[in-house]
Amino acid sequence: MEEQRPTPLVEDTEGTRRKLEAWISEHWGKAVQIPELAIPEATGMSNVTLLFDVTWEENGTAQSEPIVARLQPEIERPVFPDYDLSLQYEVMDKIGRHSDIPVPILRGLETDKSLLGVQFYLMRRTYGRIPTDMPPYNMDGWMLHETTPAQRESLWHAAVDTMGRFHRLDYAALGFDKLHEQGRTPLQQQLRYWRDYYEWSLEGREHAICLPALQWLEANQPAVEPTALCWGDSRLGNMIFNESLDGVAAVLDWEMAVLGNPLQDIAWFNYMDATFAEGLGMPRLEGLPSYEDTVARWEAASGFNSTDYNYYLLFAALRYGLILSRIMVATGQEAEIQGNFACQMLERYMQKLA
Repeated sequence: MEEQRPTPLVEDTEGTRRKLEAWISEHWGKAVQIPELAIPEATGMSNVTLLFDVTWEENGTAQSEPIVARLQPEIERPVFPDYDLSLQYEVMDKIGRHSDIPVPILRGLETDKSLLGVQFYLMRRTYGRIPTDMPPYNMDGWMLHETTPAQRESLWHAAVDTMGRFHRLDYAALGFDKLHEQGRTPLQQQLRYWRDYYEWSLEGREHAICLPALQWLEANQPAVEPTALCWGDSRLGNMIFNESLDGVAAVLDWEMAVLGNPLQDIAWFNYMDATFAEGLGMPRLEGLPSYEDTVARWEAASGFNSTDYNYYLLFAALRYGLILSRIMVATGQEAEIQGNFACQMLERYMQKLA
């Protein structure tokens, strides 16, 4: 898998540093400094992330706070047609204030693009260990080289248990019933989004793998489903684990949050792990529980059943296939628009339905 990012790096880091320093000073009500900015390369494909420390003096004592900034991407061919940073921020804010689900502590949102040219928000940095996407955690990195099978099992269980607790939240009480579009079920609403994404992302091309999968999903929607607030991008790489690897320190990346059957989150969680193994022709890490055991554990933690799991597994395969195809379009890799490993994997999943 090529390590190509559709997100741009911030070229004028010094100018960005000065602007953020001024913005934080104004919004925090005190003069602060940002000694330097860093741009991590290990994770993330749809946003720009900046890491820095904010320093100031208070009552004659030097103070410091580690910060993560997430910037809306601003490139000619983005991965997604739009990015609602306000919704991401609101989801984290409400979950953080009204539940025990660990999310980063928020430190400011700016929707006016005049400062940096894009919207952004700030979070206090959460320390811990994040499984890497680049390289995949089963190919290299700390999960492969520095953990035991028992630790990997513990980490995996902590992730699934946290997700299950999240799915028990009352989305209406949190104010997210506004995400429901009247006249459509949440699934119909999502399929409409991915139908539109298909048209937008491929820029007029027809996709011989993704299109039949999308049509099958549209024609075989489950008749009756539960509704919950879904994380959307539920995977190990979007969690920070504590150093002992037996708990989740923070759940990250809420840009794909939607209302829907929460089964889609556990299906995506399993499928994204499978892309690193089956998709790339690599073995799974020893100690990671089976996908069947994972679904059963999620059922116990969430209170929901997995009746339509295979439907949502294909839904996960379609979504990832379309996203990877879009990245191929955006990076000019014409031969890989349908030939990428995610689409080949989607094709195999479709064949199982035949």
